[in-house]
Amino acid sequence: MALMPVADALAAILAGAAPLPEEMIALEAAWHRVLARDVAAKRTQPPQAMSAMDGYAVRAADAADPSVQLKVIGEVAAGRPFERKVGQGEAVRIFTGGVIPDGADAVIIQENTTIDGDSLTITEAAVPGRHIRAAGVDFREGDVLLTRGRRLADRDLSLAAGMNYPELAVHRRPKVAVLATGDELVMPGASPGPGQIVYSNGYGLRALARAEGAEVVDLGIAADTVAATTQGIRRAREAGADILLTVGGASVGDHDLVKQ
Repeated sequence: MALMPVADALAAILAGAAPLPEEMIALEAAWHRVLARDVAAKRTQPPQAMSAMDGYAVRAADAADPSVQLKVIGEVAAGRPFERKVGQGEAVRIFTGGVIPDGADAVIIQENTTIDGDSLTITEAAVPGRHIRAAGVDFREGDVLLTRGRRLADRDLSLAAGMNYPELAVHRRPKVAVLATGDELVMPGASPGPGQIVYSNGYGLRALARAEGAEVVDLGIAADTVAATTQGIRRAREAGADILLTVGGASVGDHDLVKQ
């Protein structure tokens, strides 16, 4: 007889599938979970123009020629902006991640300078915008950067944190119940009797389900009777399983009772 192609079998299995309800979980617990909503940035990154290098923030017009001398009027460190405006002939010591002070439009890296007290000599001409990370170069408030249906990887968690999300809406984990059937099966560690074999498939299937993010319920082995098979299916319902995965008993023999 003709067997059903794998693609058709998969389509038949998925025909009745629908996304599970959403739940809010802490960002720390969201790895490998599936987003239930689009995620738009709550902030702009970086929020202001920032230095990409250690050096000096200057006005490019004042530092167009090497060997020019400028007066250093202060310092900018990450998290500690400089409150004054950089005027003509002035420079501000700046470190990576520091906010570009008002009036400055370029950064000269420290390797291309010499300093004597508050007198700065440059050895490379400044170029407007050089060594500056513009506001919003990573993303802007309102940008949708993670979309519904995405399975969250490690980098996605970093991105969501940068977008200022402490928690995310994800789909509930599916609960998968695994039921084996067959009088011929015994558990690992037991001594098989005549005609019996050790039950092994369920261990791999349960591991696969866990690897895909499911919660797993092991229903053990049901004997080859209608009553035992029915009771196993009933226990899957009682456990709140979304999916029942059976092992064995699905062929056309007199003792294959799962289809019935």
